[in-house]
Amino acid sequence: MNNLKHHSVLICFLTILFACSNNNSEIHKKISMKNFDDIIQDVEFAITENNFRVVNRLNIGESIQERKEKKFPKNEIILFCNLSLAEEMLILEPDYINFCPYKITINQQNNETFIATRLMPINTGSTKLNNFALKMNNILVKMVEYAASEDPFILDLDK
Repeated sequence: MNNLKHHSVLICFLTILFACSNNNSEIHKKISMKNFDDIIQDVEFAITENNFRVVNRLNIGESIQERKEKKFPKNEIILFCNLSLAEEMLILEPDYINFCPYKITINQQNNETFIATRLMPINTGSTKLNNFALKMNNILVKMVEYAASEDPFILDLDK
């Protein structure tokens, strides 16, 4: 009986936990067979074409490889920002500074290259914040789609 009570409490706790969780960590990911370095260039092109500025590149895989002196898969994080969008976002919700800078990750696994980004939550209770997140998520998804695609004309800035 005592065991059943513990299980019931655990199930209730997990239900509440999942019900209260916001879609904060939704990842948009694509797979590409393109060359890793070409994907890096395409990500940077998509970033600049959308009026963002690359603020840093973190070569995580290379750093681990150098530190451990053994082969490690390529993993790179590109951080970028647009001050006008950052200002708009911060006026709506100052805590959203935690989404800045935005990032796209590129990593290799088993001859495939994964390109991904973290999307902003769109169910916040604020229509203005949700609309901003939808706009920003659309831009982030377009960047990832472009970098993964073999089609150099896929980047459409007006949609």
